[in-house]
Amino acid sequence: MYHKIALFLWVIAISIPFFSCKKSFSGGKEGTAILVRVGDKVLTRDDLEREMPDRLKSKDSAIFSDNYIKQWVNNQLLYDIASRNIPDKENIDRMVDRYRQDLVIFEYQKHLLNEKLSKEISEEDMNAYYEKNRDKFKLHSAIIKGLFLKVPENSPQIARLKKWYRSNTPEAVENIEKYGLHNAVIYEYFYDRWVSFDEVMDNIPYTVTRETEFLRTHKNIELNHNGYWYFLNIIDYQPEGGQMPFDFAKTRIKEILMNQRKIKFLKDVEDEIYKDAIEKKEIEYFN
Repeated sequence: MYHKIALFLWVIAISIPFFSCKKSFSGGKEGTAILVRVGDKVLTRDDLEREMPDRLKSKDSAIFSDNYIKQWVNNQLLYDIASRNIPDKENIDRMVDRYRQDLVIFEYQKHLLNEKLSKEISEEDMNAYYEKNRDKFKLHSAIIKGLFLKVPENSPQIARLKKWYRSNTPEAVENIEKYGLHNAVIYEYFYDRWVSFDEVMDNIPYTVTRETEFLRTHKNIELNHNGYWYFLNIIDYQPEGGQMPFDFAKTRIKEILMNQRKIKFLKDVEDEIYKDAIEKKEIEYFN
């Protein structure tokens, strides 16, 4: 039976005239330009424009339109056949109702969160959470403060750069800023913030086998490889397993506190709605 249905669907699909966007005609609801009709279902120009990605070029727009219309036609045909032959349509209807209910609730909660819930988390709140939960903030990998440069080996003043990058004095940093602007392939300044040591080393063709020992004994890397100089200066580090500094943990703490605030806010909304419904006798339980 299903083979006959598939054959019937295929015959219908190839026999229906294909309407491109340029061959639309009037006659839809309130004079909307109709692009194609399948049975009692119509696809209008407005429907298509709502699905059209922004900023498509003219040629790409025409290709998207033709593909979308063809897919829409096939979907309508398949849906019609499936609706008449699916063995348990009532179960589908129940799932659709549940999905629609969940979707409406989700959109309403999102609207409430955007409208009512402040996205600001104070520094005091973050610091209080950090101090109370210090044992939860351990480093899974080492972090460092410093400076990293990658420059072509034929860049000018390499000898001076080798002196500048090892110093974090204002004068040296200013010289490196100017130098990096014109010569560096990569220039990262992070004397004032913590960054992942692994992420920095991903840019350097150098293998560190014993990370903690290396950071304890090395303050810089100076390497020439395949036409480039690599310079890394480290002024501070925290090893794997050490205490995560508050500044490094702030982003994670903010996400945790924001999520806690969202959960509490939505629970308070649910409780308020339930309490209001009980007072208005809109809920009735039966034994």
